[in-house]
Amino acid sequence: MRRFLLAQFSPVLQAWRNGYEGEVRRSVIAFFVLILLAFGVCLAVPEVRLGLSAYLQGFYQDMDLTDETGALSPLALFLNNLRACVVTMLYGLIPYVRMPALALGMNAVVLGGMAAVYAAADSTMLLPHGIFELPALILSFSMGLYVCGHLTRRVRGDSTALSLRRCASLSMRLLVFLVLPLLILAAVTEAYVTPLVMGLFL
Repeated sequence: MRRFLLAQFSPVLQAWRNGYEGEVRRSVIAFFVLILLAFGVCLAVPEVRLGLSAYLQGFYQDMDLTDETGALSPLALFLNNLRACVVTMLYGLIPYVRMPALALGMNAVVLGGMAAVYAAADSTMLLPHGIFELPALILSFSMGLYVCGHLTRRVRGDSTALSLRRCASLSMRLLVFLVLPLLILAAVTEAYVTPLVMGLFL
């Protein structure tokens, strides 16, 4: 079983050594820079902060992430995050247009804005599930960008770039062996651990 898993995951490790690591590093830097910028703008401009807060409240209500008791549903959280990661990687299948960068930027702005809302209200923003969710998202953003780069080179006639089939296979392996476990942990943590932690501080 161990050999099978290693064999399945080895293409991801090879991609890591052949440029995927660089995409992850750039994505991490861009992600946190954008969070800080969004935090600063939302904190300095109350109108932007209040508008974003109202939009997010309506957005999350429409997503219906609760069960019949009104508690957060780990399954709904998991499926929502899975959809975001899958769509982000699918964006990478479009050459030339680096759509995963847009998804990265939007998520960073939302996090920065939320942090500003909590800071302005003198409240504590506790997101322990982010320990698992953020790496899953960043890995997905980065894979989308990595795939987009290879397909763009392929369209331009670079035979050393990965084919569409190999890009799709690589994305699927990353999703199954790394992103999925992280999202499961994130959903369980957000549904059960985060409320307990927040209860200790609020």
